[in-house]
Amino acid sequence: MHGFFVLLNMIGGLGLFLYGMHQMSDGLRRRAGDRLRKLLQTLTSNRVFGVITGASVTTIIQSSSATTILLVSLVNASLMTLEQAIGVVMGANIGTTFTAWIVSLLGFKFKITSLALPAVAVALPFFFSRIPKRREWSEILLGFGILFMGLSVMKESVPDISKHPEALEFVQHLVNAGFWSVLLFILLGTLLTIVVQSSSAAMAITLTMAYSGWIDFEIAAAIVLGENIGTTITAFLASLGMSPNAKRTARVHMVFNIVGVAWMLAVYQPFLQMVDQIVPGGVNDPHALPVHLAAFHTLFNLANTTLLIGFVPQLARLARVMVRPREHGPAPIGTFHVSHVRTRTTDALEADLVSARAEVGRMAVMVHDMLLKGLNAYHSSPAELEELREESKRTEKLTDQMQDGITEFLTDCMKESVTELQAQRIFAMQKVTSELESIADSAYRLVQLFRRKVRKGMGFHEHADEQLYAYTSEILDFLKYNADYLTYSVPEYNFDTALRLNRALKKTRKGLRKNVNEEIASTPDADVGGEVLFIDLVRHLERIGERNLNIAQAIQRLNENAF
Repeated sequence: MHGFFVLLNMIGGLGLFLYGMHQMSDGLRRRAGDRLRKLLQTLTSNRVFGVITGASVTTIIQSSSATTILLVSLVNASLMTLEQAIGVVMGANIGTTFTAWIVSLLGFKFKITSLALPAVAVALPFFFSRIPKRREWSEILLGFGILFMGLSVMKESVPDISKHPEALEFVQHLVNAGFWSVLLFILLGTLLTIVVQSSSAAMAITLTMAYSGWIDFEIAAAIVLGENIGTTITAFLASLGMSPNAKRTARVHMVFNIVGVAWMLAVYQPFLQMVDQIVPGGVNDPHALPVHLAAFHTLFNLANTTLLIGFVPQLARLARVMVRPREHGPAPIGTFHVSHVRTRTTDALEADLVSARAEVGRMAVMVHDMLLKGLNAYHSSPAELEELREESKRTEKLTDQMQDGITEFLTDCMKESVTELQAQRIFAMQKVTSELESIADSAYRLVQLFRRKVRKGMGFHEHADEQLYAYTSEILDFLKYNADYLTYSVPEYNFDTALRLNRALKKTRKGLRKNVNEEIASTPDADVGGEVLFIDLVRHLERIGERNLNIAQAIQRLNENAF
């Protein structure tokens, strides 16, 4: 019965550690916001920068899973290439070792409660603040405190193995099988990380067991190697349902870590001896052993990156062999689904929002192309107009489906624990999709009006062609500017440019209305029906211009929150 309560205490301590790690990592991600996505996109021009960026981002947010999931999502949205992503993956492996250093230096060198409880006490009052920045910093500090409280519980719960001869005999039986023991504990480390879904938590368990004397340096290092393999499962699951390149990124992460473990086994004992010589204190000293393991973790990942950074093209080719391109049959007309499957892990929400924005950008490009074709229908033949009308009708129905699909996806995201800024991004993307769908409706209506003009032989006033061309060109420029930002084709959104485009639209629109009124008043034989249809055209174009401005305003609101 006593053993059962010891197990419960250990699990409870692990739960506190996991919750604290999640709270601290979540707070760090909220503080960093979309800047991490921009950092990953902009500072990966070569492999070395990619490694540095991956290590920096992972150190900042204290979660290699969050980095790799975001990375996979960026590749899925075609915002990064596979080769760029590989360098970041290597860096993420290095950055995640920082957690082991924090835990080993603070968790086993000091009385943990002297750090944990004051951190909780300082953070608690600000946790209920209405100011987001204060609340986010309190989450970081609170998570830090709870994390070390959990580590303290785990340390105190692990019994002294010398007082349990049966357990000692069983452990010695497992660790005395030589090379097979190393392989066994690599497998156990992999399974442990998959079960707890956190390499940091698995590392904390390993450090605690080593500190308490249950496992020695050699076996603990083997578990650490297994944890490097197990941590790749999160990105693997996140990539399911994504593009082939996104899946390849996840496969490279797995292959990179497995290859690293494979070559490490060939030099295992000499490498352990080198670590022991570098790190002060002996491996038999329980206070020095956690630092030895942290050093082993870092040196292994540094060595693995140094060895394999020159083989990025080969790793990319291997990934392309492992994940073949999709076999594209004839695409069903008028069907749509969001090309991203939510993994519903704690680290995946930011990646979900990146994927959602990619879908919004795809919709914006589709609506722009639809409008361009619709406006070109002005000079089309009757047969061409019939064909274009059917195509526009299909596209309009597809945009309806896109709006429904993206809105449903974003609504599902809202069910998670979202930050205030993430909620604003979600609402703005829903607004943009609604406006884009309305533009598609107007574009379809324009094609119908052009078709009626041709069928009934209606005419416009003398300079109507030039006036329409000028007005529609400005509308297309405005929509193209919005679409370019939504698809990341332009790095920053200048709202002054959007306002300038809108002012030009208003000026041209006034001139159009004035010219039509003057034409009807001054020309007795003017085609009144044609001029009325012309006014109807202008009215729909006005609506498109207004929708463009609404999109610009939504983007501007989000720009303040790093959309």
